[in-house]
Amino acid sequence: MELITMFVPPELKLFSILATIFFTLWIGFALFGAIAPYTLWKITQSWKATKEPPKSYFMMQRIIAILFATVGISFWVFLWTRY
Repeated sequence: MELITMFVPPELKLFSILATIFFTLWIGFALFGAIAPYTLWKITQSWKATKEPPKSYFMMQRIIAILFATVGISFWVFLWTRY
């Protein structure tokens, strides 16, 4: 494995580092939205609202966050199995 990483161009190493940071943030934010949708709403949207949204809003937010986390994990796995 050490020989393979020795011959990787520096541009590819930089891309791998940036992609890892991007997908870590993406997946982390999506998982936070899936685990605590109310807290995410309080942080991002509550300042605009005059009243709290219904429970169905938080359920949809949780489902969408799970989909985003799944997509992020899929892209990340695709990226790491490709190189």
